[in-house]
Amino acid sequence: MRHQLPLLESERAHPKPTVDALNRLWEEVSSRPLYARPHFWRYLRLRWRMRLKLLTPSECSVVAPKWKTNDCTSCTDICCTGPHSTVTLGFHDIATLVDLGRAELISSHKPHFDPGVVQNRPALKRHLASTSWRQFPVLKQTSMGSCAALSLDGKCTLYPDWPLSCARFPYSLNLDEKKIFYSRRCDSFWIRNDRHQAVKGMALSAVVSYNQKIKDIVLLEYAPRQLRELGLLQHLSPHTS
Repeated sequence: MRHQLPLLESERAHPKPTVDALNRLWEEVSSRPLYARPHFWRYLRLRWRMRLKLLTPSECSVVAPKWKTNDCTSCTDICCTGPHSTVTLGFHDIATLVDLGRAELISSHKPHFDPGVVQNRPALKRHLASTSWRQFPVLKQTSMGSCAALSLDGKCTLYPDWPLSCARFPYSLNLDEKKIFYSRRCDSFWIRNDRHQAVKGMALSAVVSYNQKIKDIVLLEYAPRQLRELGLLQHLSPHTS
């Protein structure tokens, strides 16, 4: 279950030097056009592989049943348990876990999916073929398949510093249609009093999560040395430069 632990005042202002350094690195890399010399050919290679323009929330519409809003207190574990719930970690997530002293939750062990199942699930097939899945680590799961960040009573011990994928769940982004939709994987059917704010927050997190994937790939191409100096590359697959 994704029940959140109440925040302590000391936890609200936890220093995050690695996250701050990563943000400064992105500002440095993005301060000049990616196609500027001497990176023009690198830019073309990246542009051929993927969309590089970051999304803004105003570009996306939220498509979700008005009667169905997730309520984590009624969670049935579906978002935190099982191989289909494996959470891929980006640089921001990795840096956050390092700063929180929870690097033991960063894992290179990923589940194996039956080819037949993958073939019948286009979204899963695209995810498994993505650079993020191939090169980046995941949030550790226990031998029972549950998220290792959960406490014994089923509460998230990382909140509010949980991975971006957790923050946006159950909202997902359909990039082609620029629509943010409610995932069928969430079985919560409760109406919450803070529905508007909850939807707004998760929709924003869905956009941030997508943009972070773009930033990660750009930083891998443009600033591998700085990422190595920050100690972030060591958590990626061995073949990553």
